[in-house]
Amino acid sequence: MTRVKIRLGNVEAFAQLDERDAPKATKWLKETLPIDGQAMHSMENGREVYVVLDTPHQITEENQTIYQTVGDLIVYYKPAIFVQPQWPRHIRDFLVIGFIYERDSAIRGMSGPLATNLVGKITEGIVALAHEAPRMRREGFGKLSFSLA
Repeated sequence: MTRVKIRLGNVEAFAQLDERDAPKATKWLKETLPIDGQAMHSMENGREVYVVLDTPHQITEENQTIYQTVGDLIVYYKPAIFVQPQWPRHIRDFLVIGFIYERDSAIRGMSGPLATNLVGKITEGIVALAHEAPRMRREGFGKLSFSLA
């Protein structure tokens, strides 16, 4: 079982990858790690923190859910706002990896719920993330990183 370390600002948490139900996505994630980037806090989806991946990747849709919950580690294509239909996919949406830290979250697209690949579950440190994310949202976001533990 593969563990991933999540670092947001000054706190760390750990997630267990779901290699049984999301084998292709978790294989891709392990090959892509480490990931470091500017932490972003969702403005439309509730308590979600994510990082946009710089380079385009093709992610297989697997172990998808529209019912994200506390501690979910998710990978999905986040729709861009104000786009033209003829724009290529890498401009219309962005591949992100992130997590949910409170129950009042729901990932949404332009026309309703958006399915996300559930690639893991945070098993340690969710309370620390839940305290750090709002603080960083008020004071300015720093870095978010994912690495093999």
